[in-house]
Amino acid sequence: MAAGQEQRRDAEAVLNALHHNVTGELLRLIDGFYSNIEDGLFELAYRTGDEGQRRRCFDLMRELRFRRTGLVKAFARSMDRYRGLWFDPDESLEADSATGQELDQLIMRMAEKSNSHFSGVLQCIAQRAEIATGRAFKGGHDVPIAPRRVARAFVVSCRSLKLDHASIEIVQDLFSRFVLDGLGSIYGHCNLRLHSEGFETADEMGIASGA
Repeated sequence: MAAGQEQRRDAEAVLNALHHNVTGELLRLIDGFYSNIEDGLFELAYRTGDEGQRRRCFDLMRELRFRRTGLVKAFARSMDRYRGLWFDPDESLEADSATGQELDQLIMRMAEKSNSHFSGVLQCIAQRAEIATGRAFKGGHDVPIAPRRVARAFVVSCRSLKLDHASIEIVQDLFSRFVLDGLGSIYGHCNLRLHSEGFETADEMGIASGA
């Protein structure tokens, strides 16, 4: 086997394992989301002065509890579909399920804070993945485990369970707080893993070459 093919195979093994581990960590964060969702929805219900919104919060609480297994499985499937994006940008045409303009805007709002907060480490991951695969990324926000991908996986999962836009709007802040805000340590571990495998950033390669 040629050296280039060997390197490609090794990179695929590393990134597939990394993606699998990230999905597992995300499912643990989803457990935390579920552990706090009742308190969060109770708080929101009693903070609102709108009786209809209050009733919707209580109905949503029951719905999410009843559909927990289905939502978690759908979320895991959505994240798994993103694995091909490490190697082929055209995979996004299949991986990104259609959600419509309104939900696309919601996804971007959900991910905006985390994209900004974790931009440095995401950029490092993107650069290391480019070295590993030869596939160009548009930036840290473009990697398959970026906050916008995680937010999209959640929204697509909610839609697969027939939750409407208003219901997703209600839980978006809770998902951001208990899942998206907890991505820092996951990204840190990913960056270290890729570094330990020898995939360097542009700055690291410049230092090594004495530039």
